[in-house]
Amino acid sequence: MLNTNKPLDKYNFCPNCKEDLISELVDGDNRKRCENCGLIFWNNPKPVVSIVLEKDGKILMLQRSKEPFKDYWVLPGGFIKYEETAQQAIKRETKEEAGIEVEISGIIGTYRIDDDLRGIHIDIIFYGKPKGEIKLNEEDRSWKYFSPDSLPENIAYKHRNAIEDYKKTSLKS
Repeated sequence: MLNTNKPLDKYNFCPNCKEDLISELVDGDNRKRCENCGLIFWNNPKPVVSIVLEKDGKILMLQRSKEPFKDYWVLPGGFIKYEETAQQAIKRETKEEAGIEVEISGIIGTYRIDDDLRGIHIDIIFYGKPKGEIKLNEEDRSWKYFSPDSLPENIAYKHRNAIEDYKKTSLKS
């Protein structure tokens, strides 16, 4: 599902000086710009992180209890906070969502997430090992370790692609 949301359409006033924004081409792309203060709204993708956690040959997935993608399966992860590195963010997010620590082994790759109506994201997807007993927070309703060869149908974001990439490489930790 491609994101058909046009994030620029919902911004009409400058967040800096509150004057009207105009649409114009900037560096070949349609952007909103404030004629009063010169602010250009770039609408860059937001950075997020996820992690493939393997235990006994199976991959940990969480089933979401909230929108977006309620009832879909996802890898643990979330948004990178302003003051964090990607590694710090995935450790925090996994602790928040699943109540466990992680041992990061490496990065599988980066993936453009364009099926989230909140906007475009760039997902940095790590791989590693889980440490501890899982205790979910309110974001997720269930968890399960899946065989990489029998994943559920309803997987959100590009997490299926990341698991496939993980399977076909020698990255396995």
